[in-house]
Amino acid sequence: MSHLKLMRAGALVGTIMVAQLMSAQKVDAPYDSVETRIGTAGGGNTFPGATLPFGMIQWSPDTNTDAWYQYSQSAKPGFAAANSILGFGLTHISGAGCELYGDFAVLPIAGELTASPGADITQYGVQFDHAQEETHPGYYAVTLANGVRVELTVTDRAGIARFTFPQGMPARLLVNSGSSAGTFGSRSNQPGTSEDGNSITLTGQDSYEAYSRAGHFCGTNSHYNIYGAGKFNKAFKKSVLWQDSTIVGDGKEAKGKHAGVWLDFGNERQIELKVAVSFVDAKGAVGNLGHDIAGWGFDGVHAKARQTWSQLLDRFKVEGGTKDQRTKYYTGVYHSFLSPTLFSDADGRYMGFDKQAHEVSGAQIAQYANFSDWDIYRNTVQMQALFEPQRESDMQQSLVNDAVQSGQLPRWEAANDVTYVMGGDSPAPVIASSYAFGARNFDTETALKYMVRAATETTDNKERPFLEDYLKLGYVPAEKDDISASRTLEYNSDDFAAAQFAGALGHKDAAERFLKLSESWKNLVDPDTKWIRPRNSDGSWEVGFDAEKSQPRRHYDPEASDQQGFEEGNTWQYSFMIPFDYPALFEAMGGKETVIPRLDRFFLKLRCWAEPCYNIENEPDFVVPYAYVFAGQPWKTQAVVTRIGEETFKAAPDGIPGNDDLGATSGVYVWDALGLYPAVPGVAGLVLGTPLFDRATLRLAEGRTLVIERKGEGIYVHDVMLNGAEFPSNWLPISKLHSGENHLVFMNQTQPDTQRGTAPADQPPSFR
Repeated sequence: MSHLKLMRAGALVGTIMVAQLMSAQKVDAPYDSVETRIGTAGGGNTFPGATLPFGMIQWSPDTNTDAWYQYSQSAKPGFAAANSILGFGLTHISGAGCELYGDFAVLPIAGELTASPGADITQYGVQFDHAQEETHPGYYAVTLANGVRVELTVTDRAGIARFTFPQGMPARLLVNSGSSAGTFGSRSNQPGTSEDGNSITLTGQDSYEAYSRAGHFCGTNSHYNIYGAGKFNKAFKKSVLWQDSTIVGDGKEAKGKHAGVWLDFGNERQIELKVAVSFVDAKGAVGNLGHDIAGWGFDGVHAKARQTWSQLLDRFKVEGGTKDQRTKYYTGVYHSFLSPTLFSDADGRYMGFDKQAHEVSGAQIAQYANFSDWDIYRNTVQMQALFEPQRESDMQQSLVNDAVQSGQLPRWEAANDVTYVMGGDSPAPVIASSYAFGARNFDTETALKYMVRAATETTDNKERPFLEDYLKLGYVPAEKDDISASRTLEYNSDDFAAAQFAGALGHKDAAERFLKLSESWKNLVDPDTKWIRPRNSDGSWEVGFDAEKSQPRRHYDPEASDQQGFEEGNTWQYSFMIPFDYPALFEAMGGKETVIPRLDRFFLKLRCWAEPCYNIENEPDFVVPYAYVFAGQPWKTQAVVTRIGEETFKAAPDGIPGNDDLGATSGVYVWDALGLYPAVPGVAGLVLGTPLFDRATLRLAEGRTLVIERKGEGIYVHDVMLNGAEFPSNWLPISKLHSGENHLVFMNQTQPDTQRGTAPADQPPSFR
C-alpha cells in the first residue's frame, strides 16, 4: 500500500511496504580495474549501479520489470524495446536467482504523461547505448537516447542523482512508487498533493506471496516495508499523479496497486535529487538523508564513494597477470563485498522479525539483512571475516537478533522475513565459518542455542523440514521429499559446522553429538553403485536410479535437469560435496583407485546440467576441485582451478558462469586466483591450490598482512615456503598467520610435481 503526497520546496518523501606479465605500461589501480557490468548477461543477475560495501542503497538501472539489468535485453511482448531502461531503482540484490526489490525507480522522460505508467511502465522505457555508459564502484552514468545525462552515486544509506537535460528539452521525471519486483497480492499507492503543487510525499506497502520462476521456489509469504525520503534542488512547476491504469491529474490523493507521479521542472537544465531509504519508518528515511547527505554537491559524494571502494580494493592488491585477469579478480572482490546489506538506520533502529522496531545495542554497530546463506557459506563469509571481522560480527549478531525475535535462525532471509529458499539449514555454517575466520564479537552462546534448537526440536521446525525422519533414519526419506538426498548432505554440512562451533565454545557434548550426526551421509551410499542415492523410509533405494543419465528426473517435472532426490543437480554433482569427510567418502566409494578416475571424468567438462560432469554454475561443486588434494594428487587441483578461471570466467558482461548469488560464484575466481580455498565449513583453514598472479598483498584485519608470491613459470607447484621455512603441507591453518607481514611463496614449474603434498601428513587433516 503506497501513499503519495506533494509538498513544498521540492521535497520528496516516500514509503513503500514491499597470464601475460605486467609491462612497463601503467597498470590500472584496483578501483579502475573493476567492471561492474560483469555478470549482467548470461544469468549472472548482477547490477551495474552505484552502491557502497554492504550499502543499504543500490541505485541502478532496470531494463525489465523484474528489477534486473539485462545487458542484452531483447524486445518481446510485455517488455520495452531492446536496451531500454524502465527506471533507476534504489534497491537491488546482486546475483540472486529470484527477482526482488527495485524500489522507487526514477526515470527522466521528454514527453507528457499520456497514459498511466501504472498500467504499463514499459511504454515509457528510454533506449540507451552501452557505449554511453560509465560504470565504476559507487558510480553509474549514462546518456540516454533522449539526450538526458543521468549520474548516480551513493553513501551508506542515501544517494544523489544528477540529471542533465539537453538544451530545449523540458526537465521531466517519472517517480514510480510501485516499481518493486515480483510483487503479488496486496499493494496500494496513495498519492496526494499540496496546495502549491511543488512538493511530494509517497506512502505505500508491498507484500509478495510464494512465486515460482524457472522451476525454482523463490519465496513464501515474504514481505517488507521500505520508506524513502528525498529532496530536489529545484522546485517542480507541475505534477501529474497516476494510480494503476488511471491518470489522476494534479489532485490531492489517489489509491491503487501501482502509483506514482510525473514531475515537470520546466526549462531547468540540471536537476539533482538526493534520496535515502529506511526499513523502519519515514522518520528513519529523513534521518538517514540528513545524516548521510546534509547539503548538496554530487561531486563530493562521488569522491567519497570512490575513496571508500579504493580503500577496500587496495587491500587485495595483485601484481602480474593480464589486464583481463586483473579485471576478473578485482570485480570478483567487488562482488564479494556487496551483501549482506545494511538494514538499520543511522540512529541504530531497525525493523525486527517480530515486525517491531528495535535498536542495535552492546558491541553491535549495525543490523544487516539479505543473507543467501546456502550460497555464501561456501567461500564468501570467510573472506569477509578475514578482512572485516567487526562488520562480519555485526552480521552474525543480526542473525542472532532475527532468531530471538522469530524463534529460529532465518533461512535465506530477505529484509526482515524468511524466504526458505534452498534445502539446507545454512545459517549454521554461515555463523560457524564466520567465527572460525575471525568474526568473534557477537553473542555466540545464543547463536549456538538456536543452532541446537534447529537441529533437535521437531515440532514446528520450518528451518529443518523432515528433521524427525533425519534424526530417526539418518537421512531424509525419498518418498517424502523431492530433494531428499541433497537435503541430507546439506544437513550433514550444517551439523559438521555446528560441531566445530560448539567445540570452539567449549561445549564438548554438543560438538560430539553434531559430529556424529554429520556422518549420516554414509546411509545414502549405495553399495552397488557407490554413489549417493535417495532412499525410502523402509530402507529401499529409489527405483530407476542411473547416475550416468541423471535418472530419474525430479517428479515435479520429468523434463527438468534435476535428478530425483537432488536440488539443482545430480548425484555426480552432489556426492563429492562432503569435504569434511573426504577420507571416509573415498573409502565408501571404493578407495582412491575408484575416486580419482571418477574425478578425472568429472572435470572433462566444467559447465553442465543433467550430465555426469562438474558444474561451475552451482554451489555444491565449488569445492570439488580440491578433492584431488585430499586424495593425494594436488597437481590435478592446480590444473583444474586454472582451467576454471580461464574457461568459465570472462572480463565481459556474461563473464560469471551462472548466478553470482551474492558474490559466491565470484568468490571462486578470487580464492582460486590467490591459490587458496576455504574448503571445510566451520574450520579455520585453507587448502592450497596454485596462485595466478606473481604477487598478491592482502592486508587482512588486526594488523596482519599476507603476501603470496609465485616464482617460476607454469601452474604446477613443486615447493612452498611460509615465512622463510619449508611448508610441505597443502593445508594452511589460519592460526599460522601471525601479526605483521606473512610470506607464502609458491615455487612453480611447467610440469606436474607428483611428489609434493602426496604424503598423508601433507594432506588436509581428518576432522574425525
